[in-house]
Amino acid sequence: MYSLVNAPTVGFDLARLPTGAAVATVLLEALAVQSPTGEAAVDLGGFDAANVDDPRRAAAWLEVSALTPERRLDDALSAVRQLVDDAASAIDLSAPSVRELEPVLRELTTASFGGLEDLLRLVRVEILDETPVHVVALASDALAAAYGGRRLPEEVRALLRTPWVSAARTLPRIPADLGPFAADLHTILDRVASLTAAEAGVLVEVDGWSDLDWSGRMHAAAWAGYLSGRLRPAAAAQFQAVRALRACGVDASFAARGVWNAVSGCVQAVGLHDLLDEVTYGVLVAPWERVVGILG
Repeated sequence: MYSLVNAPTVGFDLARLPTGAAVATVLLEALAVQSPTGEAAVDLGGFDAANVDDPRRAAAWLEVSALTPERRLDDALSAVRQLVDDAASAIDLSAPSVRELEPVLRELTTASFGGLEDLLRLVRVEILDETPVHVVALASDALAAAYGGRRLPEEVRALLRTPWVSAARTLPRIPADLGPFAADLHTILDRVASLTAAEAGVLVEVDGWSDLDWSGRMHAAAWAGYLSGRLRPAAAAQFQAVRALRACGVDASFAARGVWNAVSGCVQAVGLHDLLDEVTYGVLVAPWERVVGILG
C-alpha cells in the first residue's frame, strides 16, 4: 500500500498516529542516506561502527512483533457497512443509536491504510533500495522503535534506536532536500507549525466544500512527481508536513476530517507547481488559501 508515489497517503496515516512525527523523522533521515541518481554519494562511515549482529536485536524484534496491529481502514469501513446493514434490516427501521456509532466513528478516525510492515517495506524496497544492508537494518530498527513508541519497553526502544540516532548525526541535517521550490515549502511548513485551533477548525469546514475531484488531482500531481524524477523531494515535503502538524497540536480527529488533506494538497501543489496545470494547482491549494491566505 505504501510507496513514494503515494507519500500523501503515508502522511495521512502518520498525521493520525500518536508516534507519527517520530516515524516521519526516521523516514526523512532515511531519505538523506541515499543520494538521488547522479549526485555524489553520502558518506555512510558513521554507520560502520554499529553492531547489527547484537544478539539482543532478535529479542527486541520479538517485542515489536507482539505489538497490537493498527486497525486497518478497510476493516473499519466493513464495520460501518455492517452497522448500516443492521439498521436497515431492523424491524422498526430505527437509526443506530449514538452509543453504537461512537466507537465506529473513532475507528474511522484512527484506522490506517497500512502499518509497520508497510513502512518497513517502503524503507527497504524504495527509500534505501541501493543502500548497504547494515544501514538498512539500522533504519528498520529505528523505524520499529519510533512506530512502537511507549508501547515498547524503554530498553527495547533504546536498543533499536540508539545506533541509528548516533550514526544519523553524520547525515545532512533535516530538513531533507525538498526540491527546487524548497524556500516556498519551508514558508508553508513554518506556517503549518503555527496553525491555531481555530484555523484548523475552519480548514475542516472548508475541506467539505472542496472540489470533488481532489483525490484525482492529487493522483495526477503524484504521477507528475514520478515522471519528473522528483518523488523523493515530494515525499520529504509530505513527511515534513506530518512533523509540522504535530508541532501545532492538530489531533487525529482534525487531521482525518480535512486538515491533513488541506496541508498535504498545498504542499504537493507548491512543490510540483511547474509540472501542474492551473486547474489542478488551484484545486489543491484552494482549502489552504481560503483559510490562511493567497500564496505568493
